[in-house]
Amino acid sequence: MPVPDQSRRREALVIAAPWLYHPLCGIGGGVVCFELLKRLAESFDVHFTSFDQTPNDSEGGRRALERVCASVTIVASPRPVRGPLAWPVEVMTATPREARDLSSPAMAATITRLVQAHDPVAVILQFPQMAQYMDAAAGAPVVMDVQDACMVSRYREWRKATGLRRRAKALSSWLAWLRYEHRWYSRADALLAISENDLGVLRSFFPDIPCFYSPVAADPVRGTPGVARSYVAFIGNFWHAPNRDALEWLIREIWPRVRAQVADAELHVAGPAIPDWAGRYAHDGVIVRGFVDSVEAFYAGAQMALVPYRFGGGTKIKALEAMAHGCPVVATTIGSEGLQVTPGVQLRVADDAQGFAEAIIGLMRSAEERQALADAALAHIERHFSWQAKVAALVETLRTAHSRKRKARALA
Repeated sequence: MPVPDQSRRREALVIAAPWLYHPLCGIGGGVVCFELLKRLAESFDVHFTSFDQTPNDSEGGRRALERVCASVTIVASPRPVRGPLAWPVEVMTATPREARDLSSPAMAATITRLVQAHDPVAVILQFPQMAQYMDAAAGAPVVMDVQDACMVSRYREWRKATGLRRRAKALSSWLAWLRYEHRWYSRADALLAISENDLGVLRSFFPDIPCFYSPVAADPVRGTPGVARSYVAFIGNFWHAPNRDALEWLIREIWPRVRAQVADAELHVAGPAIPDWAGRYAHDGVIVRGFVDSVEAFYAGAQMALVPYRFGGGTKIKALEAMAHGCPVVATTIGSEGLQVTPGVQLRVADDAQGFAEAIIGLMRSAEERQALADAALAHIERHFSWQAKVAALVETLRTAHSRKRKARALA
């Protein structure tokens, strides 16, 4: 991809994110956001700012961003409240922990400085944690790239929680996010949703704010000839609660049912922050891979990929990613959300432990079905999730927000 020409002034964009994302950051949403940023940088001077946190290779991330952005500003992460005080503070302040942990006057000042210096077409705030910086971008159109509507995902988490303490913590988290998102999203000039479900919720809560469907995108990757597909794959960022819950459900309830029928089956788990307890299931064919440098190689060696989410919002990027790599997918209904798929055509869908295990076993025993799902999934990605369509629609949204803001200022 060509490096943007810095010798002439172009229209500017300011993008603010919670972490330093890049191709090897280990966060699915971050990888997609980096790919989007690269493509926006072909048309705009992108001024990027984020906190200095990332699961993997922050210096490599900085270099990757500097190659495509007009400027990169990294802000020191605030010191988070952890331990036994975290939950009481969330309850007392009615502010989500994840947002409070990223509350930073330095970030607000950075966004304000970038807006004043570059007069951007728009400011894009990515992920819900960054919505609190809406006022810092005053004067510029603000497009909120929601990614995951927490009023949806945290509600689902509360509904799935068991035990009095877990349910109480999940309830307080949902209520805090509901309050936070209602407060900040209502100030945006436009809202972007990556799933149709989130889009409907946002339009219901914010009828006066333009809301747009901006689905994730992927480049199809054909399989590597001659590579043996020998294991079942699950990859994710295990700092993220839906991934941790999915792993626990998979290993403790689903996988034993698979091993009872296929004694030599192997489940390979990859990604940052895999819980230590997962390593205790090696006797049951669970192989903890940790962070993998090549997602392509990981999928190339897998018979299928699993997306066993029981809660979460947005689109499950790992399902899209596996489909784009020609790897058959077994997912829950929530795990397949936002993909516009037909169960049994592009992927298998099951929502209970027994049904999920049976879907895995069925694919293990049928190379023909695995190939049919992989072929249909690749064709589906090419048809519905192209980068060209996503970027064109987003650029139109940015320009519309800019024009609307300019007219409003003229009438004020």
